[in-house]
Amino acid sequence: MKKRNIWISLVIVLLLAAGGGYLAYNTQRKSLAEEPPEPTLETATVTQGDIIITADGSGELVPVAELNLTFRTGGILDEILVTVGDQVQEDEVLARLETDQLKRAVAEAEVELELAQLELADVREGPSEAELADAQAALRDAEVGLSLAYEAYRRASDSNLDAAVETAKADFDWWVGYYQSQKAKYEKGNLSQADHDWAMNAMISAEGRWQETINNANAEQTQASSRVTQAQNDVYQAEEKLELLESEPLTDTLLRAELDVDQALLSLEQERADLEAVQLYAPFEGVVMEVLATIGEQVGENTSILSLADFHEPLLRFWVEESDLGSVAVGKPVDIIFEAFPDDVFTGEVVRVDPVLVTVDGTPAVQIWASVDLGDRETQLLSGMTADVEVIAAESRGTLLVPVEALREMSPDQYTVFIVKSDGELEMRTVVVGLRDVVSAEILEGLELGEVVSIGEAQ
Repeated sequence: MKKRNIWISLVIVLLLAAGGGYLAYNTQRKSLAEEPPEPTLETATVTQGDIIITADGSGELVPVAELNLTFRTGGILDEILVTVGDQVQEDEVLARLETDQLKRAVAEAEVELELAQLELADVREGPSEAELADAQAALRDAEVGLSLAYEAYRRASDSNLDAAVETAKADFDWWVGYYQSQKAKYEKGNLSQADHDWAMNAMISAEGRWQETINNANAEQTQASSRVTQAQNDVYQAEEKLELLESEPLTDTLLRAELDVDQALLSLEQERADLEAVQLYAPFEGVVMEVLATIGEQVGENTSILSLADFHEPLLRFWVEESDLGSVAVGKPVDIIFEAFPDDVFTGEVVRVDPVLVTVDGTPAVQIWASVDLGDRETQLLSGMTADVEVIAAESRGTLLVPVEALREMSPDQYTVFIVKSDGELEMRTVVVGLRDVVSAEILEGLELGEVVSIGEAQ
């Protein structure tokens, strides 16, 4: 019973308390509804600071140039002198084809050039005393030879062979007469067949001896005449050679010698060019990105050997939303933070804005290219590194700032603000507005530092 009385008392107390609270709340609510509070004016002070208009994007690092390198000729790949990741200098040899045959060809061309140069020097300097003496002696020998040839021809013309021809002719004529008499006897039947044939053969033999004697005489005459002709040619050539040595070099002789030197020089240059073509040089300073061929492979002029990228002045390719197109232009500075170096801010500037929108993750975007200023950093940047980019579209440092809520637009690009005077009264004043972001506006004219402006009534 005692516990029951306690619980009843507690319930009564709670009900009384609740009723009192409700009564107090209801009374206060009615009071507020009947008497609304006076509005409070919010203000802000004209400050001095920086305002920066930016467009944010993201992208990746790309080399300023990336090339697949090839030889200028075909052959067997003999050496690859670099590996992936190597930093190479411009004109550094990166790979070679087999060169043994080409080196021999260069050596042979060098010898041919030296010989042609020596011949040209001889033509320009003229003959030595020894060469002149040899040419004079050769002419004397040729003249003696001609005299001997004339004498031999004379002896051949006065040779006893003429008498031998006459004797052989007389012998033949006798045998002809003898055969005619024997033939007459044979036809009358007074001579045997054998005797007739013997007489005829004897006549024929005599004719052969006569003809042979004639041939011998003619051969000696012809041989003597040929010796005279050859001797005359020898004299002519010896005279011409001596005359050439004793005179100035002929124009065509000198020109021919000079042309021989030029031809030998061209041949040497071609052989050297062929030798150079079997060496693969770096066209610029860069990094080896990939090795595309193997040693011992037969490669052609279109076979890619190495991939080389230029990171000396890398580019950042990034994208911003289509709505930010007005905030990006060539020459605008950028701040870059690579994901790999979150505490390091790189700077650069926009170098190109592509004229066509691209699609990035299903959204139209503006593709932009920016330079990256490495400065004195030794940071290694790799192709494909991702980065966040902030394009600084416009900025003003140390300028007067007010909240954008303080501006009242009276007409396009015409603004006013309300100045809160010391007595609490408001004064409307026309201002010239510069840059604006979502928070602050730059005031170029119409306000002074420290003045108080209205930004509206508090709600």
